[in-house]
Amino acid sequence: MTEEKAFSFLPMPDRSSKPRIKGMTMCLDQGLGLKNTEDLLTICAEYVDLWKLGWATTQLQSREIVKNKVDLLRSQNISVSNGGTLLELSEHQGKAEELFTELVEIGCDVTEISSGSLDIDSDRVVDLINCARDKGLRVVCEVGKKLPEADFGAKEYNRLMKKYLSAGAEKVILEARESGVSVGIMDDDGNPRLLRMNEVLDGVDPEKVIFEAPRKSQQVFFLKQFGPETNLGNIHPTDVISLETLRRGLRGDTVDDFYFVIVDRHLKKQGRK
Repeated sequence: MTEEKAFSFLPMPDRSSKPRIKGMTMCLDQGLGLKNTEDLLTICAEYVDLWKLGWATTQLQSREIVKNKVDLLRSQNISVSNGGTLLELSEHQGKAEELFTELVEIGCDVTEISSGSLDIDSDRVVDLINCARDKGLRVVCEVGKKLPEADFGAKEYNRLMKKYLSAGAEKVILEARESGVSVGIMDDDGNPRLLRMNEVLDGVDPEKVIFEAPRKSQQVFFLKQFGPETNLGNIHPTDVISLETLRRGLRGDTVDDFYFVIVDRHLKKQGRK
């Protein structure tokens, strides 16, 4: 049974419910403790779809704590994946398959495959996608480089995104790092470059893309560009509720776009306005 929300006498725009295939929120966990995670989930679990154990932070934590955290997240119908860096380090040592096995054993259901720091040929990425899926893992592929000087051109972004989706990745992640600047489609001030974005996404279904958007201004941009059911990633766990208010127009940044349009239409249908 769904708990009644506070101030429920006020209508608000509906949102898709889990399991979502669009409108996903992907959190970047930079090493949260078990109790902090549990506390956060009491207020935001229903709004989180994918929880990324960032970079290789799990290597610095006990296996038992990591497994307990994964179990907690999965109990809330939240998918859990490794950070791309852990995959890249495993591949560098010829142990990617062992990583996939370990992810399954600790309860993860998703793996992130990337080549942001280390060069992994795109054909090898396809092999890794197939290997992970054979292990029972769902796959998301991050496209882009961590350093601006090494980043791809728009056409290469486009080619790789299409290739990985065709190979079986459920979603592709458009790189923006945790800082949100200077890579992917972001300029040095963290502002999305619209023309570059259009080139990157040419022929790619935006519903198949998770846009990394750690900054509020970026979240607002993508939600206005593609609607409240846009997939957004690299969201800090403490920003999940904040993002959800943007999705529903419960905040000045998007109230004109979502709340007044969607709620007013809903009220008129009910004859209440």
